[in-house]
Amino acid sequence: MDLFELAASQHGVVRSDQALDLGITRARFRTLQRNGVLVRCLPEVFRLRGMPETWEQRLSAATLWLPGSMASHRAAGSLWSLRGFESAPVELLVERWDRRQRPPGVLVHETKDLVAGDVSTRGRIPCTSLVRTLVDLPAVVHEFKAGVALDQAMRRDPTVLARVGARHREVARRGRNGTTKLRGLLAERGVGDHKVDSGFERLALRLVADAGLPVPVTQFQVRDGELVCYLDVAWPDRLVAMECDSLEHHLSEAAFRWERKRRRLLSGLDWTVLEFTYREVTQEPDMVARELRRHLR
Repeated sequence: MDLFELAASQHGVVRSDQALDLGITRARFRTLQRNGVLVRCLPEVFRLRGMPETWEQRLSAATLWLPGSMASHRAAGSLWSLRGFESAPVELLVERWDRRQRPPGVLVHETKDLVAGDVSTRGRIPCTSLVRTLVDLPAVVHEFKAGVALDQAMRRDPTVLARVGARHREVARRGRNGTTKLRGLLAERGVGDHKVDSGFERLALRLVADAGLPVPVTQFQVRDGELVCYLDVAWPDRLVAMECDSLEHHLSEAAFRWERKRRRLLSGLDWTVLEFTYREVTQEPDMVARELRRHLR
């Protein structure tokens, strides 16, 4: 491979020591610079004249500037074609770097928990794996945007959710940016320390007791002929129920059809079913209690 082939494989950029490894002398390299064949774009990184200047080129140049680094966070989200990250900053993840080096337009994150499974390549650019990218995104974007990306990845591959949950448990620690937000996103989708079943019931019962509301029944059975369903938390005498709205139960077409049938059944029997997310129950208990009280009157 010659210098031009190498540059083409790296979106038009090369690092000076790569040229030396190809047998190009320092004098020849300086001549290429003087003649404008190579244009410096970052310390020790040069762009080949004639190659179009693109975002991918800037990102590739940044990874060459910081050896051992890879595109991460929003940049990796863009490389993985996640919705909402069509445009992204040049953002890198590396285990260790000299903080005195801060080229303009390059964001660098340092990590101590990188493993081989976190490393991938997209478009010939080293980047964090899809799972690691989804774990990292809540640290730099609003949780809604991170949730949209997570849902999109789940639709592509339903196994992603469990793998993100597993990697989150491995890296989660007090003070790590995004840990709390990702924990909430996973819980809303039925993954993590709080499952959508007895865990939700326990939280709901505590909220109901703290609010001084009537004592409910859990896992109340509703039957209409041969059709049977169960309500997480219910007040049968008032035909009011409280349920956790988890994305986990809406991932398949069969689950989607059953949920529509279930809602028609409950509506036909005059039930009012109030659906709350895990986040609302844990972080907005006053709002939840207010809604329950209004319907239980």
